[in-house]
Amino acid sequence: MSGRGWVKGEAYAIDYRGAEGSVERLAAVTAELVRLPADVIVAPGAAEALAAKNATKTLPIVIAGVDDPVARGLVASLAHPGRNITGVALARRERSSKLLSLVRELLPGPARVAVLVDSADPDHRAILGDLRTAARTLGVTLNAVEVEQYTDVEPAFATIKRHGSRVLVVPTSSMFVPHWIADLALANKLAVASMAPAYAYEGGLIACSDDWNALFERVATFVDRILKGAAPQALPVEVPIKFKVIVNTKTARALKLDIPPALRAHADTFIE
Repeated sequence: MSGRGWVKGEAYAIDYRGAEGSVERLAAVTAELVRLPADVIVAPGAAEALAAKNATKTLPIVIAGVDDPVARGLVASLAHPGRNITGVALARRERSSKLLSLVRELLPGPARVAVLVDSADPDHRAILGDLRTAARTLGVTLNAVEVEQYTDVEPAFATIKRHGSRVLVVPTSSMFVPHWIADLALANKLAVASMAPAYAYEGGLIACSDDWNALFERVATFVDRILKGAAPQALPVEVPIKFKVIVNTKTARALKLDIPPALRAHADTFIE
């Protein structure tokens, strides 16, 4: 905001509210923000955005990093939000395709890729659908392995190995603790690919994630325009087009995988 001429403490103030990981508390803390009153609410996440939507029909809401806001009922369309909500969505489909294309670069020739799916997480169904669409285009054989609870995870790795997969795609889940998953993968000589950076940093092979610094820079632009009088419904929802590619070269060496020059050229971060 400072880069747009706003002076914190003079021209604007920020009141933070969090639910401390409890979705049930979101309604109460969002209602607090509405009562302040606030001029704009920034909602960083789907659950937060839905809580804000339910709390007010008039106060402008700027979403930050929400997958498919149309399907979630937050906006009528990306081009014409139609309500008091706008902001920056996530490009889940594009990111899924990009991740599989990176896997293709690492594994030329026939590629068998497993996906670890939390059957209790509805977002995983959507992610799996996006990956299947990308897999058909890229010539990748995709094998979904579903788990229901923690005790199912370790046996799932034996199933993945039997299917002949060399790469395991892991969507973000509270069940899939990055360090644990990365250790299991290395023990089974599997390369972990994810859309969450933590898996690459904890010992997975590669991650393709949203550029959150760039995303929140765009969020600040939305807030700036609304505070200067723009109506949320007049501001199309944006979808990021830039992703960050993170490669763990230490893990690549452990798996005896060569990082192709093209991938080295456009990766953003290498973990040695």
